Amino acid sequence: MSKNSLHRHYDRLTAEERFRLDVLAMARGDMAESERLVLSCPRFSYTMNERGFAGRWQGATEITLRVYIPLGEQLAKLQMVDAFREIIPYSQSLMSNIAFEAYFDGHESGSRHAWAYAGKSGGPPAWPDDGPNGEIMEPDEDEQDPAMDRDVEQLETIVQKYGGFLPEILDRAEQHIVARAFSLWSGYAAFCEESAGVEAEKVAGVILEPAMGLIADMKARAERLGVEADAEKVEEVRQTLGETWRVVEERGV
Repeated sequence: MSKNSLHRHYDRLTAEERFRLDVLAMARGDMAESERLVLSCPRFSYTMNERGFAGRWQGATEITLRVYIPLGEQLAKLQMVDAFREIIPYSQSLMSNIAFEAYFDGHESGSRHAWAYAGKSGGPPAWPDDGPNGEIMEPDEDEQDPAMDRDVEQLETIVQKYGGFLPEILDRAEQHIVARAFSLWSGYAAFCEESAGVEAEKVAGVILEPAMGLIADMKARAERLGVEADAEKVEEVRQTLGETWRVVEERGV
């Protein structure tokens, strides 16, 4: 059967079949085929709520979801910051253990090498060999290497110094992320009050109800960190969303 003969049966397609064929046609850039599918689609008349009312709800939903795309990205980053903060104590302990283990392994290896090179038998005083029954022998207090105590103190200082850089990085990241998220939200809030005539928390509470806890947490962080919204970004968002809302209102009149 030729492709042209198939076109004559397009009016028999189900809505699901037509949708799939149209997606495939547009995906391959066949706009002529897409147009045939659309023009052959059955048409119906519907009864609906007033356009001015229903259109505003649809517009508010689309605008809110559009704002949440970049906002949700920042909120997810804040969750990652919190997750890394949970890991920090464990990572610091691991780093400390690795550093001290490496030091003691190196000290023991060097001590044994020097002891053997000096023609001594057995283990060095700071690292005596295990006992005859395999028990671990502790060095005599008088035989301990005094330099080891100084090295351990210096190593502890180094570990603490470099172990503190990650919390500082996370603090700066949180500050930056909150600033971006709070600016987006503030622009959306300005739009809601000026154009939609409803508080942002009310609109978003209906459309983004599952995410309102994350938004409240972000706002609390902004207050705690003393973060202020970027006035330029707020105005950009308010103006862009306001222009979109005017189109919604014009269609509904």
